[in-house]
Amino acid sequence: MRNIIGIISAIVAGVSLLWGGTDGFRAFTAEAARILELEDEQPQLPQATLIDSNGESLNLNDFKGKYLLLTFMYTSCGDVCPVLESNFAQIYEALPKNVLGKEVVLLSISFDPEKDTPTTLKTYSNHFGADGELWRMTTIQDQIELEKVLDALEVIVIPNEFGGYEHNSAFYVINPDGKLTNIFDYQTPQKVVEYLDSFLF
Repeated sequence: MRNIIGIISAIVAGVSLLWGGTDGFRAFTAEAARILELEDEQPQLPQATLIDSNGESLNLNDFKGKYLLLTFMYTSCGDVCPVLESNFAQIYEALPKNVLGKEVVLLSISFDPEKDTPTTLKTYSNHFGADGELWRMTTIQDQIELEKVLDALEVIVIPNEFGGYEHNSAFYVINPDGKLTNIFDYQTPQKVVEYLDSFLF
């Protein structure tokens, strides 16, 4: 009997530790825990000036009142970025045209402004089918503003020895008040569409 009680006590203690350490079983990895914390905190998206693939200047403030879907990339990336933007294209194609631009806008933001000029971004836009209005390829040329945006959303960007970057990839959802509400894995574009579908369409 004592052995059974001891086993049960150990199980209860283990489950309690797991519950506390995984945010009620919601997070089983450090990355998942980081995402849950961000979604709970809902940080405000800092203001920054963007330059798009047409060479036009715009501000993140311009999108207040709309849902903003963000990705962070750089055009010379030969690894995850093409997959990220291909999946972003799936979201773009799946969203109803009467919603795009009016209620939802897509922005791909390059964190390599030195190389990603408007001309380079234009080529990248054409490759993935971004129209330059409802889905814009952009960059933030002011380094301080760029870092503030990356830091607020906890986008990790680390230069590597090959002249590129190690970085995390995801779809970021900013609500009409300019706050981060959701982060979706870059391999699950359909979940983004389903999320927006639940209250927009």
